[in-house]
Amino acid sequence: MKLEKLATDLLGVAKILKNHTLSVPTFQRAYAWEAEHVREFFEDISGAMSRKEPEYFLGSLVLSNSSGATPELVDGQQRLATTTILIAAIRDHFISIADSGRARSLESEFLFALDRRTQDRLPRLRLNELDHEFFEKRVLSEPTSSDRKVEPTRDSHRRIAVAADEARSQVAAIVKANGKGGADAILDLVDYLEKQALVISLGVPDHANAFVIFETLNDRGLDLSISDLLKNYLFKLAGDKLNTVKANWIKMGGALEATGDESVLLTYLRHFWASTNGPARERELYSQIKKKTPNKQSAVKLADELADSAQLYAAIVNPNHVHWANYGASARKHLETLQLLRMEQFRPLLLAVLAKFDAKNVERTMALLVSWSVRFLVVGGLGGGSLERHYALKAQEVRSGAITNAAQLAKEMLSVVPTDAEFENEFKVARVSQSYLARYYLRALERAAAGEPDPELVPNDNEAEINLEHILPENPSTQWSVPADKAGAEYRRIGNMVLMKTKINSTIGNSGFDKKKPILKSSKFLLTQEAAKAKEWNISQIEKRQEKLAKLAIKAWPLKP
Repeated sequence: MKLEKLATDLLGVAKILKNHTLSVPTFQRAYAWEAEHVREFFEDISGAMSRKEPEYFLGSLVLSNSSGATPELVDGQQRLATTTILIAAIRDHFISIADSGRARSLESEFLFALDRRTQDRLPRLRLNELDHEFFEKRVLSEPTSSDRKVEPTRDSHRRIAVAADEARSQVAAIVKANGKGGADAILDLVDYLEKQALVISLGVPDHANAFVIFETLNDRGLDLSISDLLKNYLFKLAGDKLNTVKANWIKMGGALEATGDESVLLTYLRHFWASTNGPARERELYSQIKKKTPNKQSAVKLADELADSAQLYAAIVNPNHVHWANYGASARKHLETLQLLRMEQFRPLLLAVLAKFDAKNVERTMALLVSWSVRFLVVGGLGGGSLERHYALKAQEVRSGAITNAAQLAKEMLSVVPTDAEFENEFKVARVSQSYLARYYLRALERAAAGEPDPELVPNDNEAEINLEHILPENPSTQWSVPADKAGAEYRRIGNMVLMKTKINSTIGNSGFDKKKPILKSSKFLLTQEAAKAKEWNISQIEKRQEKLAKLAIKAWPLKP
């Protein structure tokens, strides 16, 4: 695309605020700087001032004004917002010492502009619609205003609040270090921001040109996320379909934002692409998408697919999502179990299954995913990347129609998933360090022993009600026949663990087996009762019990739906 009417200027970062009222587009990401980024920004500028550097270059900003209305800040909001936060903190200091003249001067020059018709005060920088109200109350309002008490409701709000606190601390430190000259010192900082802390301002007449520049800056080494790059690439290709693509990008963001995890966007993009186009490493993702999305038609299609699939992905992340109302209760339970197991590699496959299978086969597939996940955790051998690759390949077969139901999928995964023999052999010797896993394994085995349907469903993981008892203590007293130097190796064997009510568990502590036996016997858990039948508890008994549990594990986490 040929750039038209590109305007460049070299200005102080605060001069940009003085010369414009700017808004961050709705589709741009929220305020992202953490405390360390803010401190580094302040320290860099203070360091340049102390070294008396006549100019200090902060990078570039990209402004777009396609409609003749308020110019939009397409790139550079983190630096400009943080500059605004710092100047607002300086304004606050002058208010605190009743120097209203300087406070109002800073407000009128850098924080607010006056609409000559309505006489309304307009913020010189307006963040996106998710952040601006909080930004205006927490940063731009006066320190005595009740608006300052606004509570953050998003991670970006928290970061804005932290940045404001850092700015206040920076100003206080400068004032304290300069004594009576404190006011002049912070005004010197404002002058430096206005005249010597420079940015290249790149102004373009429309978004399309801005997106070309945005990507070019990245090619020159600007640190941008894959989601930023992809968004701007799609917007650049969209042409007269820009509003459609933009609306779908916002729709996607809204669906994922409801998960409450701001980092989920990048994971979603990778998993979506893996589900539809095959495995992709994160560092290769953007180049792969560009290669397969070369024109306006493909960009519009991809944006539409991203928006639609985001709803399904939000459901995969959240067992309480409204989407699960279309399925039986077991679907939610299986998803909760997968979250308990802390697995994500299955998501590309489940994304395809949700799009293609009927409700019954979705539920059967989710039960399989639980079984496979446990088998992989116990047997090991496949790293996370390799496992996700296998799931992504099967996802493509689901989408193409080569696999149409859970039974077919189970058959196709037999070459990857540990066999019954492999699973049983590894379960016989398994040690579990994480209590949450041990509780789940034992509760599922308990359900299998009782003959309950779907034994792999998530158990009660509330430690206040159900806890683990290690029959052989880690550091046994003289009441035990197992030497202390060998107990540590046996302590975390699954065969040495039982479930107990928490209140009971807290009373038996390091007692000998003779004292534990009647308590184990009185338990309502079948496997706990069974352990009480042993005459004594030693390494041989732990091995025998674990062999029995291993055979039960094959029933608890089967290979077939």
